[in-house]
Amino acid sequence: MRLEGLKERDVLFFITMLLLLVSCKQDWESAPGKSTAGGWQEAPIDPEIEEAVAFVLDEMDTPLKLVRIISAKKQVVKGMNYDLNFEMENNEVWNARVYRDLSGEFSLTKRPELKE
Repeated sequence: MRLEGLKERDVLFFITMLLLLVSCKQDWESAPGKSTAGGWQEAPIDPEIEEAVAFVLDEMDTPLKLVRIISAKKQVVKGMNYDLNFEMENNEVWNARVYRDLSGEFSLTKRPELKE
C-alpha cells in the first residue's frame, strides 16, 4: 500500500513539474524583445539598420533622397538578414531584403520593390 502512495506522489510531482515548465515556456515566448531562433523580430532604427538601408540605396542608384526608414526586421542566420521598409522623397515606399555576412559584407536577397 505504501508503494502505491509513492507512485501516486511521483505522478503528482511529475505533473506539477510539467505544468511549471509549460508555464515558464509561455512566459518566455510572450516576453517583450524576445527573439525566436531563426525568426524575424522587429528592429530599432539604429546605425546598423541605417547602414543596411544605405547599401540598398547605393544598389538602387537613384538620385532620390531617403526621407525616412519606416520599419525594419532582423533575422539571425549565419550572419544577419534585414527586411527594410523606407520612404523616398517622392513619397514612394520601398521594401528590400539584405543579407550581411559574418565579415560585414552586404548583398541583396530581395531586390527593392515598390510597395503599394
